[in-house]
Amino acid sequence: MPKTKAPIAALTMVHTEDFFLERWLAHWRRFLPDEHIYVINHGADPQVSALVHGCNEITLPYDALKKSVNQRRWQILSLFTSGLTYGYDWVICNDVDEFIVLDPQISDDLPAYLAEVAARDEVPSAITAFAIEMVHVPELEPAPIVSGEPIIGPRRIYRLNSNYAKPCIVHRPIEFKAGGHGGNHSDIYLDPHLYNFHLRFVDYDYCMGRFKKSLERRLAGKTAEEQAEMRKGQWGWASVDQTFEALSKKHPVSETIDHPDFRRKMLDNRILRPPFTLMGGGRPPDNYRLPERFNGVL
Repeated sequence: MPKTKAPIAALTMVHTEDFFLERWLAHWRRFLPDEHIYVINHGADPQVSALVHGCNEITLPYDALKKSVNQRRWQILSLFTSGLTYGYDWVICNDVDEFIVLDPQISDDLPAYLAEVAARDEVPSAITAFAIEMVHVPELEPAPIVSGEPIIGPRRIYRLNSNYAKPCIVHRPIEFKAGGHGGNHSDIYLDPHLYNFHLRFVDYDYCMGRFKKSLERRLAGKTAEEQAEMRKGQWGWASVDQTFEALSKKHPVSETIDHPDFRRKMLDNRILRPPFTLMGGGRPPDNYRLPERFNGVL
């Protein structure tokens, strides 16, 4: 039977993003034509529309006062991702501050690598990419991130965080857990050469400002009692600045990206929350440094 699917689509959903969306678009335009790039503009922001011009833009209304916004986002992304699998071998669905990277020691041709996986006798329902959560340590990496220039190089410090080892490269219809941290596929394939670079901690000044704005948006419309309770409970984004503050002072303990023991732990301690399966392993306390071969991948 003749092949009818296109190789890869990239999909994200954004609400008033700029820095990360510009980088996300530039990353995928290295590998894909605009017609294979999909952006859901959550709130129909005109700045987002200007940035994604030429790509597939889907606009949806945004109501900041409704509850469970994140759960609804990932229900929407599950449906769009699943639909796109009927036209593409792989649909890469991530948040806009996450980037799929192939180890340059293997190849610089991500589409060709994924085509090889799609040609196997047994193709995984989804590929889980190993998580690399970048951490800016200003004392060791004082240089600013410059628009149009690489991020990886000026920034090489990271931590392990199994939450972001997501089944984000999807071959068959899927239902994501909120945040995309798991899926309803029973099979898990953790690829040995693909990485999900998570950039929420990539620059101290920018990211701290972003966290503050996001928290204010999430607290908007809540009563004083509700706000106090959310802060007291160290809820989500109410404590992320404290996490980053601590991480931003930790020097890396080694230069590596291998982590064979942690990879095994992620799979051996996988978490079952029917119908979802998530990676185990948690968030070890240390920071590490990327090998030099990754300079310039983002």
